[in-house]
Amino acid sequence: MMQLLERFSLGFSRLAGREGTLRLPEAIWQAFIEAPYDIAPDFMGPPGYKWEDARGKDHPRYGRFVYAFAKHVKPERIVEMGTDTGGTAVGWARALVENGLGRLICVDNDAYAQSTYPLAVKTNLERLAVPESAVDLRKGDSKLVVPALAREFAGKVDIYLVDGDHTYEGARADLYNGLPMVKPGGYILVHDIDRGRKMNEQTPSHPHPVYEAFRKLAEEHKFKWCVLKFIRKHLGIIQTG
Repeated sequence: MMQLLERFSLGFSRLAGREGTLRLPEAIWQAFIEAPYDIAPDFMGPPGYKWEDARGKDHPRYGRFVYAFAKHVKPERIVEMGTDTGGTAVGWARALVENGLGRLICVDNDAYAQSTYPLAVKTNLERLAVPESAVDLRKGDSKLVVPALAREFAGKVDIYLVDGDHTYEGARADLYNGLPMVKPGGYILVHDIDRGRKMNEQTPSHPHPVYEAFRKLAEEHKFKWCVLKFIRKHLGIIQTG
């Protein structure tokens, strides 16, 4: 029943729920519609976590979309910057396991909800029977970890998700520092770019900090981009090259 309601809702929201120059393959949309309503129904957060569903209100649709995205793209390597309890990590990882190839690298400094990362992520990945060899969980400041990853995997990352520091300077650093590791034709996904939502990190100079950093990167490099508004708090996608 939930899946039928979701399909009905998305059928309408898809029409008005997108902006930008990038046209994603229709196969991604089909994979999204056909995916299980919740790709990790047994997902759990640490004891006493502030939300009943530790993934937050963005899920299960957000996690289902990244799962469908990876099912279609069939990436060899994904880097996720900003993991927390692993709401999107489980989506990426389930797709990689079903694809039979690929590796996920997660980066988080455990600042959002202390004592959550990486233990909660490991626990949820285990529930999905994701082999340890498929995931690399790195802990630290993205301003140090991401440039190191960009050197280690220069031009070898298919998908890079940015969902960490929501200040303009922080989001811009994560985007620009990570760009060198993304393959030509690869994808950069950026969460929390909803201009209609007030953010704690907004300033008079940057009222929509993450969105502005997202558009700055796309415009400077003349990359195609789109915004998916049917993902809560909106998901931006840039295709490089």
